[in-house]
Parts: sequence; C-alpha cells; structure tokens
Amino acid sequence: MAAPTTLRPAPARRVQPPKSTRLTEWDLAWVLGAFAAVVTGIWVVHGGLAGFGDGTSGAATAITQLSGLYASSMGLLGLVLVARPSILERRYGLDRLFNWHRVLGEAMAVLIGVHVAAGIVSWQIDGQWGAAIADLTGRQPYFAGATVGALLIGVVTVSSLRSVRNRLSYETWYFLHLAAYLGFALSFGHMIVEGSDFADDSTARWAWVLLHVAVAVMLVIGRWGRVISSTLRPLRVVEVRRVSPDACTVRLSGRRLHAWRGASGQFCFLRPMTRDGWWHSNPYSLSAAPTVDELRFTVKERGDASARLLSLRPGARVAVDGPYGVCTPEVFDGRKVLFVVGGVGIAPVRALLEDLPGGCEPVVLYRAHRTEDLLHVDELDVLTARHGGRVLQLVGPSATLAVRDPFSPAALRRAVPDVADRIAILCGPDRLLQAARAGLTRAGVDRDDIHYEHAWW
Repeated sequence: MAAPTTLRPAPARRVQPPKSTRLTEWDLAWVLGAFAAVVTGIWVVHGGLAGFGDGTSGAATAITQLSGLYASSMGLLGLVLVARPSILERRYGLDRLFNWHRVLGEAMAVLIGVHVAAGIVSWQIDGQWGAAIADLTGRQPYFAGATVGALLIGVVTVSSLRSVRNRLSYETWYFLHLAAYLGFALSFGHMIVEGSDFADDSTARWAWVLLHVAVAVMLVIGRWGRVISSTLRPLRVVEVRRVSPDACTVRLSGRRLHAWRGASGQFCFLRPMTRDGWWHSNPYSLSAAPTVDELRFTVKERGDASARLLSLRPGARVAVDGPYGVCTPEVFDGRKVLFVVGGVGIAPVRALLEDLPGGCEPVVLYRAHRTEDLLHVDELDVLTARHGGRVLQLVGPSATLAVRDPFSPAALRRAVPDVADRIAILCGPDRLLQAARAGLTRAGVDRDDIHYEHAWW
C-alpha cells in the first residue's frame, strides 16, 4: 500500500461556483410538447392524416411522411443534447443528456427503418418492388445520399448497442459515432427537395432549414467551441504523484483557473496536449475541491488513455473541458449524508467531503476488492472526523466478506442505523450502483435522496 498521504493546506480561495439554472421539468415538457405539436401539424396540414383514407398506398405515404418528420426531429433533439447546453446540463447532468441522446438515436434508427419500408410500399406500382427499391436508392434525385445516410446511421446505432460497444475502445466507438453527423446531413436534401411536407411549402421549408442551421450553430459553439477553447488555454501539470500501485493524483494549474467555475463532485474531460494524446479525451473526477491555484484529479491506470495521462511530466499541457456534473454540495441540503463508494469512485467523494455543511455526520461506506485499491484513506479519516463521521471499509472478494450482501437493507441498517434519514451519494462501477440503489431504497431511503452519475459508456 502507498505511503500515507497528508492533507494539503486549506486553499486561499475557491473557484467560482457553477451557474445555477431555473429550468424545471414542466418547462422542458412544454417545449417538447410544442415541438411535437408543430411537427405533427406540418404533417396534418400537408395531407398526412387524410392519406389514411386513400387505400394502402395513401396510408403508406402518410406513414412515410410522419416517420421521416419524427426521425429528423429525434436527430435534431439528439444533436441538441450533445451540444451540452448549460441550462440542461446544470439541471440534469451530462450523464443523463448522453443517455437520452442514445435513446433518441435508437428511436431515430427505428423510425428510419419504418420510413424506408413504408416508402417502398407507397412507391411500388403493381408489385414492381425491384423498380421501387432502385428508384428510392439512387435513380431519384437526392435519394442516393439519403440511402447512404440511412446506412451510416444504422451502423452507428449497431455500434452503440451495449454488447457491441463494450468490445470497442472508446476512441474507436467515438470516431465511428461521428459518422452519424454525415448520415444526418446526407439525408437532409431529399427531405427538403422531394418531401411533400416541404417541397411545395416555402414557409415550412425555410422554417425547417433555419431550425437545422440553429441546431448546427449550437453544436459548433457548445460542443466544438469548448474543445477549441480548452485547447487554446490549457492548464499545466504541477505534479503526478502515485498514491497506490495503479493510481496517481494529477495536479493541474494555470491562470485560467481565476475565471473558472466549478464545484466539488464534478468531473472534467482531460486531453493531454502531446503528439500521441491530443485526440484522446476522457472524463476524470476532481478529487479535491477546485481552487484558483490548482485542480486535482485521481486517475487509475485502466488503459492507454490513463497511462498516457499519468506519464506526463511537470509543465506538460493538458486541455480541460468542463466541469460537468450535478452531484455537488447543493444536494446536501443540511442533512446527514451517506457515501457509498467503490474503487476510484472515491475521487468525487474525497472532494465533496471538503465542502460538507455542519451537522452532516458523513459516513463513507468504501468497497474494494483489495487493500491496495483503497485510495486517500488517511485524508478520508481526517475529513470525516471533522464532522463527527466515520469511514467503513468493506475489503475483499464478495465470497470472503462477513456479510453475504453488504447492501441488503438489514446490513445497511446495522452499519448506519439512521440510513433512512440520510442523503445517499453513490460513486463507483455499475454493479455497485445498482446493488446500493436497490438496497437503500428497500432500507427506506427516498429515491429522490439517492444521487449518482449514470454510466454513458
């Protein structure tokens, strides 16, 4: 086990807190409802609903129109989410935005399949299926691009299935995922020029074009603008320090931090500005409260990306995109808190412990398979003791633990008798999150009092 670590002196000044948002779920519901009503209205005005009374061909045409409009709408909403608008990210968290993006992408792929199938049915005459397929895949203007676009979106959708995605490196999946942008763009032309909803209605056509332009601008500014900004104004490595056989802390500093906004519990995407690392960007949690002097991250060696980051020397440049995340000190609300942590998930908890309000009496339930996997233990002991709390360690393979299920309601109540009255913050791998969430719910903790970041990769 690594040598004991000591707490660094209290910082002179914290960075500014992240901006809050007043967005409510009702606001979002109204916007989405209005958007759905407008899209459906375009279809109705241009004879979509009436098509169902015009036989098989008319019904197929109506389905083709509606599925095309909805597929495009799903794509637009998905692009809005990956643009990472602050008003949404601060309300729901980047993890939820990315997971909703995946759901919208899968829904779009299904709707495209319906669109293609219904289009072939509506196009064929007297059973000439081959001619209909040939027309809709290239012989008609703009349809060749639409066919390629649909295929690209299909490939991206398949690569995003969990069973496939888990076999790909993050970088391979990410760059393959960018093909969806090209697929979406290739499909745009046939909708505007050949689609019955826009071809003969200049008002609807220009409104639809401007909507796409607005989303494109949002994507460029919100997504790529942040990448460019972080690259042009990188931070510098102050120290890379080993805290366990396979984990290190990385401290970064720079003048940019004086105008930086962030809080404990958040994470950033780090991009080493080296010859072989500039195109790699991976998320890491802050493991100390952010200050104008430095940011500290705890990184575990899990592959080439983390190894590359941990090999940096003092003075090396690192682009920092972020911070992101909604599990910040705001969630404490003055109540007692229980942290359930696994492995390197201790990083955001370690940072949050610095910002606990009085009376929290924090309990940290720290799960690890080996003693060597326990990180920042000495710091945790000091920080929890300041607030009358404690650290409970669960170390070893599940079969060797004294308690068969450490996250059962009975086990949780024995370890933390007032568990039902606490705010719970979970940080760790998916299996731990699922087990702890289920156990805490059955132990009487309200679902709204259980906070965690969803896995999106």
